Amino acid sequence: MSIIKGTETIVNPLQTSALNKKGLCDYVVNVASGCLHGCSFCYVPSTPAIRTKQTQLHHKGVSNPQMDWGQYLFVRENIPEKLEQFLSRKKTWRETPEGKGVVLLCSGTDPYQNKQTATVTRSAVQVLLKYNKRVRILTRGLSWINDLDVLNNENVIVGMSLPYLDDELSRKIEPQAPPPSKRYRALQEGHKAGCRLYVAMAPTPPTMTLEHFKTDLEQIMYLNPEVIFWEPINARGTNGKRMLAAGLEFTSSIMSKQSWVETFVRQWEDIETAAKELGCLERLHIWPDPELRGYIDQAKLDKWLYQPTVEKWKTQTDKKVKTQVAKATLRKRGKTTAIL
Repeated sequence: MSIIKGTETIVNPLQTSALNKKGLCDYVVNVASGCLHGCSFCYVPSTPAIRTKQTQLHHKGVSNPQMDWGQYLFVRENIPEKLEQFLSRKKTWRETPEGKGVVLLCSGTDPYQNKQTATVTRSAVQVLLKYNKRVRILTRGLSWINDLDVLNNENVIVGMSLPYLDDELSRKIEPQAPPPSKRYRALQEGHKAGCRLYVAMAPTPPTMTLEHFKTDLEQIMYLNPEVIFWEPINARGTNGKRMLAAGLEFTSSIMSKQSWVETFVRQWEDIETAAKELGCLERLHIWPDPELRGYIDQAKLDKWLYQPTVEKWKTQTDKKVKTQVAKATLRKRGKTTAIL
């Protein structure tokens, strides 16, 4: 199948999200349907975001939206305009303790996978910052370093997926994405520029061991990330079929629930051990799966479901509170000067 590209429109670009259970956000903005990175392990094609659009995607020439993941991209170029219209009228803002009112770009695609998505993303971030919103970028793309003038902001944190620092392994698992070595260099540039950063060590393949985690975490800590997210690969959906089709031999070892649980538990112990030895355990944020219930200690699972991250954000009400105090002071002095 050849690559299918196009555009699509969207009515409401800002969607509430359940990803606060992972400490990521309360809202998401997805700048496109589909993703050209086409990572074999990606869960997105199995979500309602794609499953409910099967007919629409068929009409656009995508014969199998799940198995053809990585072969199509429909960019939502009207997002900045719609976002401006939506935020100018929005009176309330969801802010859970875990999601912290953050807007994630993106949960179902990559915001910096090519020039077209990067252009939409840059404009969308500018609109969000105009309305004093907190923004989280999650990408495997490299072009975000061209937007440092926008992203180097206290209300923005940029994260890249670095499940491993092995380019050869990456070529087998995510062959259409930039290799980890280039992603790492991009993060170095962001760090040098003063950007707030985080890393998603996710999803890790079952071949990774304690020594791998030690080596990779040591390198990641040079970037001084505010938080390091982690979870292992889950191969029990259609992504398992794509991984098998990609020739990933380790896939069969985690396709049953029992084997997946065993791998999850082993790697969880390994990454926590590595983080303790390297002195970064407080930055490690586990992404547990509710399906672990009954297989691991309930208290350990509950600790991480809906756990806030250690990231610190500027208090959203700071400006509002200062304005109220200033107005009250002026009233006491008998003045009515406007506070802007």
